[in-house]
Amino acid sequence: MNIDLGIPKTVSNSVSTKPYAMAESNAPRLSTKKSVLESGSFMVFLLFKFIFVILFSCQSVKTNLYLFHFPRKQLRTSLLIMADLKYSKHDSQRFGLNIHRTPFTSNVDVPKILRYILENDVDTAIIRIPSTKMKDLQLLEKTGMPHMIADTLAYYHFDLGKAINPLENKDLTFEIATPEHHELLDKMVRECYGDYTNHYRVSYLFDNELVTEGYQDWVRSYAEGNERRICFIVRKGNEAVGFGTFNLEKEVKMKGILYGVRPKYRGNNILRDIIRYSLQYAEDKECEYMRATAQIENTQVQKIWSKEGFELHHTVNTVHINALLTKSIFEPFSYEVSIDSEEQVSPKVSNRYVLQRINKEFDQKQNIVTKNHRFVNIFPIRFGESYILKFSYPTGGKGLLRIMDNEHKTYMLVYFDLKHFVAG
Repeated sequence: MNIDLGIPKTVSNSVSTKPYAMAESNAPRLSTKKSVLESGSFMVFLLFKFIFVILFSCQSVKTNLYLFHFPRKQLRTSLLIMADLKYSKHDSQRFGLNIHRTPFTSNVDVPKILRYILENDVDTAIIRIPSTKMKDLQLLEKTGMPHMIADTLAYYHFDLGKAINPLENKDLTFEIATPEHHELLDKMVRECYGDYTNHYRVSYLFDNELVTEGYQDWVRSYAEGNERRICFIVRKGNEAVGFGTFNLEKEVKMKGILYGVRPKYRGNNILRDIIRYSLQYAEDKECEYMRATAQIENTQVQKIWSKEGFELHHTVNTVHINALLTKSIFEPFSYEVSIDSEEQVSPKVSNRYVLQRINKEFDQKQNIVTKNHRFVNIFPIRFGESYILKFSYPTGGKGLLRIMDNEHKTYMLVYFDLKHFVAG
């Protein structure tokens, strides 16, 4: 299947690319009974209508277009520049993948994202976008690049000009954690977040135990003596019953990171008191507001925040783009080929040629059937030139073909499923 962005490859400089409604409203209106055809306005009208039909019909008709072969000017009219992806050292080392992420982007610039993924051999790119911008993901869907909406975060704000409720559990004490408390924090985090669903746990690529260890590392990083990144250990008598981590790195804002109440102490409004204490702490630090987040399905916590005076501010979706350009559970193999037929320059013929190569390597040589092929056409494959075909196995049931030149420039990606047959 040839998948494209649905944007024309070329647009003449002499023709307006404004939406049809604007073009129509700017057309001259005749105040006399003179023939519209004689004035030429009708022909102008038809021309703009034709351009409109061509531009927008590409959304549903599969055309032979390449990923990066369309005007950047058109993209700038609808897509904002996103925050840059960056290598995530902690995630990459923990999960054994090449993981890059961006904390937030106001929109999805698909060519920029995919160009970055290819240049940096990314396995998983993690981006966060406002839920109101989810429609932009249709451009990502049309490229054929594997991706998933991994979670939705609800962001709540509390204006610290409002009254803060007093603690209900008067015997609670709050102690700022230090490296001496790391072992205790590890134990409480495992109890509180050992099975908590987040964007890592919904992905088949990330081991559940490693996700828990990630939570532990995260909480410990707030118990290192940094007064702008703090962790409270909450005690009831001599017993540690929970914790809370907070970020004050921005002057007027306190950000709640992770809270936890150990299971056997839940139901006593301890979490409510942790929130109230943190609000008072933020006010004492002269913050103007406090922000907290939760998974959208965690309605119990959101009800508590609402009762305490927090207001829902916005929601954000986490998206994983699983390019898997380095991950392979079996040894990858590659070889060089040359396309010697001029007609195979077009994407449709190139895809057919590539399918023949895939079938030869798997169906004929390994008795493995390939199916559900998803093509990511990036640059034209030209006849008479040599290319490297690299096959890898991101999982036991999925394969990837990457077509490159000798300078490591990627021209095409093909993702496909594998079905193994055992001779009986």
